[in-house]
Amino acid sequence: MTEPHLDRPGYIEGNIIDMHAHFFPAKLFASIWQWFYDHYWHIAYQDTPEGLAQTLRGFGVREFVTYNYAHKPGMASELNKWTAGFARKEPGALPFATVMPQDEGNLEMLDSLFTEEGFLGIKLQPLVSDFYLCDERMMDVYRLLLERGKILAVHAGTAPVANEYVGAQYFEPVLRELPELKVIVAHMGAFEFDRFFGMVRDYPNVFLDTSVNFIDPDVIAGLVARGKFPPLEVPAGFDPDVLAAMSDRLLFGSDYPNFPYSYEDCIDSILALDMGEEFNRKVFFENAARLVASAR
Repeated sequence: MTEPHLDRPGYIEGNIIDMHAHFFPAKLFASIWQWFYDHYWHIAYQDTPEGLAQTLRGFGVREFVTYNYAHKPGMASELNKWTAGFARKEPGALPFATVMPQDEGNLEMLDSLFTEEGFLGIKLQPLVSDFYLCDERMMDVYRLLLERGKILAVHAGTAPVANEYVGAQYFEPVLRELPELKVIVAHMGAFEFDRFFGMVRDYPNVFLDTSVNFIDPDVIAGLVARGKFPPLEVPAGFDPDVLAAMSDRLLFGSDYPNFPYSYEDCIDSILALDMGEEFNRKVFFENAARLVASAR
C-alpha cells in the first residue's frame, strides 16, 4: 500500500527550483535507463525529454537544470548543441554544458555557450567520464567559470558507488586554487559528508544539492524488496543543527528522472525534516534563485 504524501505548503507551489535534474537526447536516455535497469535500478519516469520537462513542471517546478555529461571524448560538443536547442524551447530550463579534458577548444566552446546561449555553467561526472576533477587540463576551464561568474556542478563524492576518479581528495585542490569558485556538489557530497560540509564552512560559494538524500527509508526498503533498487545506503539521518547552519547553501535537487520512487517522495524528503518555513523556502527555491541570478 502506498503511503499518502505530505501536504505541500502553499508557498512552494509553483516555486520549486530543481538543481539536480538530467536531460539527454532520447537515444542516450534510453541507453542510460537500460544500464540502470540491468543493475536493478528502475526509472519511475521514462518519456521523451520534452515529455519529461512537461511532467516536471506539473509537479510545481518553476525552473530546472539540464545536467548531462559525456562518457567519452568527442561527444561533449554535440551534447551541448542539443542542450542549447532543448533549453530554448522548454520553459524553465536552466542550461548547463559539459566538457571532457581530452577535447580541444573547450574554452572557446564554453565562451560561446555562455555568451550566446545563456548557459549557467558546466556539469561534470567523473564517475562516468573517468577523469580526476583536479586534472590540470581542467584548471583553465575552472578559471573561465570564475571569471564569468558561472557555476561548476560536480559529482565529487563516493555515492552511490566509487571508482578511482571520485572522492573529496580530488576536488579539494580545485577549491584551494580557486576559493571563490561557485560550486554545486551533487548529493551533498555523499558519502563523504564531513569533508564536503567542511568545504561549505571554508569556501563562500560552495552549495550542496539534496538529491537522493533524506528519502524515507521505508520507501527505499520497499523498492529493494521488489527488486527495483539495489541495496545501497540512502542517507536519511542528519543533525538538524548542522542542516540549519548550512541552510543558506542547501539546494533542492531530485536527480530526476533517474530514480525509482516518485517525485513527491523527493519533495516529502525535505518537508519531513520539519525544519520550518524559512528553511523550506531557502532549500526549495530562494537559495537557487540567488545562485542562478548570480550566474546569468
